Amino acid sequence: MLPDKCCIRVGLKACRGIPSHIISILDDSGEYMIGLVCREHITIIERIVLLKQELGEVPKGSIRFTELKSVATACNYTS
Repeated sequence: MLPDKCCIRVGLKACRGIPSHIISILDDSGEYMIGLVCREHITIIERIVLLKQELGEVPKGSIRFTELKSVATACNYTS
């Protein structure tokens, strides 16, 4: 199950945007998911991740944005 809100905070306010992309870092040892972001904040999070990589707070590697796809089912659950 994924969070239903963007991971960006502006000041003390959390973004209420619906996540559209998974943010991950891809390096030689694997891929690491670091958050979810709405379309509006993709460029901001990319800058933040690059800065954190320079500071050594996030592993170095390429930043990957994977678009989320919604899936709907027509199940009828009965107990």
